[in-house]
Amino acid sequence: MKEFILTIHILIASFWIGGMLFMVLVLSPYIKNLPNSTKLYKAVGKRYSIIGTVFGLPALFVTGILNMKNIGFPISELINPANIYTVVLQHKFFLFLVTSLLAVVHDFYLGERANKSEKLRKTTRFVGIANLLIGIAIIYLATKLRFGG
Repeated sequence: MKEFILTIHILIASFWIGGMLFMVLVLSPYIKNLPNSTKLYKAVGKRYSIIGTVFGLPALFVTGILNMKNIGFPISELINPANIYTVVLQHKFFLFLVTSLLAVVHDFYLGERANKSEKLRKTTRFVGIANLLIGIAIIYLATKLRFGG
């Protein structure tokens, strides 16, 4: 069962980061010069937000907690780090909370208003790219954890 939970966790994380990479590297450059780019980007973003933010991030949280339980890591150790593994896990958890907050703000506040002004459009883009970079940092920390912290 623990392998199944870890597999689900990795698949959801792959979708989450992969979706952001797709938006930045593929979708955005392709549609930015189309006459209905705002409408297209908003439609794709809304669909991705429902799957990635509404379902994906909570599922990552739950599977992450279950993964900690499966390796015998007491959640209470996150409060009082005893070793490098715990410190790295604390950083990963903190960045996950930050990226979750940014995703909600980006997807359900900024994204809905991005077409109203150039400033909001740039802010939305900045928050999205920052969130992608935080997500990549989380993957790096996950890799560190795999090798003992």
